[in-house]
Amino acid sequence: MRLLLIWVLIDLAGVNAPNPVQDQIIETTCSYEWDCVEALSIAWCESYHLPTAFNGEDHGYFQINEYFWSGVFGKEWWSKRYEIESNAAMAHHIWEHSGDFKLWTCGRK
Repeated sequence: MRLLLIWVLIDLAGVNAPNPVQDQIIETTCSYEWDCVEALSIAWCESYHLPTAFNGEDHGYFQINEYFWSGVFGKEWWSKRYEIESNAAMAHHIWEHSGDFKLWTCGRK
């Protein structure tokens, strides 16, 4: 519930500033069968929802680790890692197979 309140406050703070990228991230992330607020919180913690986030090893707004996952997703899919839909799909695949967000740094809390 606390996380939902945080999202409401963030949303209210930006009520006069349209952000189509943020809207797309929310819509895409919430289109999967997982806790939408938790998924958005993990992505926010990992990258501040920046689709082009890169820290040397992790990519996109969900910060998908290249070493562990580029081979799993293959060259074609991996080449789309900075696209919102692809990054969310990769994250959902990882989440689905691990059962939670423990593989993300921000999910270990």
